[in-house]
Amino acid sequence: MLRDDAAWLLEQYRDEPLAAPGIPYAPLTASRIVQDPSPFHLTPVADVNPILEYDETIVRLASSERETIWVQPCLYSDGLKSNYAMDGPGELRPILSAQYGRRLPPLDDPRLANPIGVAVVVFDPQGRPYLPRRAPRQSVFPGGYHCTASGEAHWSEGTLTFDRLFTENICRELEEEVGLIRADLEWIRPVAFCREFLRAGKPQFFFAARTMLSDRELQSRRRAAIARGRNEILDDVLRDFDPALCTLECIANVTLA
Repeated sequence: MLRDDAAWLLEQYRDEPLAAPGIPYAPLTASRIVQDPSPFHLTPVADVNPILEYDETIVRLASSERETIWVQPCLYSDGLKSNYAMDGPGELRPILSAQYGRRLPPLDDPRLANPIGVAVVVFDPQGRPYLPRRAPRQSVFPGGYHCTASGEAHWSEGTLTFDRLFTENICRELEEEVGLIRADLEWIRPVAFCREFLRAGKPQFFFAARTMLSDRELQSRRRAAIARGRNEILDDVLRDFDPALCTLECIANVTLA
């Protein structure tokens, strides 16, 4: 369970610096990536046992020092058992707050998987953000107008460059969720790296991108993606940014872009 309340989160972590005024995210920096191939072993606390058809291996942030980040593989379910299990009975936020006060837990706390998320807002030729509505069944940010696409960075073997770890992953999410491929984008670039208050410091790379596709072309690709079956979004798009209607992640992404 997650308490999706920006004012409350800002008070909970009031001793953290903010990535932007009123945005419940703390800033991080990353210009160098160091790979640790050893798997992460979560110390479980919350009584959460998700049943998944397939437990994907994703990228977690093991540590961060100045502009260097260390990444390692972890299971998607580790995140569900930790960063996604904050505010229900017996879940983690009160336990962590009792130890760390109004600060986010350190990245080396083994009770948190800290999987690295990726999110992007795509802007159209007129500079308007393309913000689809989340399906109401989603466990995080249900029913709100959201970033164009978002998800977790999947782990892959071999040399892990920024593009391979993060840019390719957000492009995969774009194709799965709204039917956009990288060739549909005039450009895509990272705009911020942050820790999210809602999920107790879960790290997130935010991207911005631009497409020259028309509204009709965007609609056609979106409907084709929905028909293929991910169904994370509805066929409903907000084109004039309104924070009162948007998710926390969307507000952060648009603000930081």
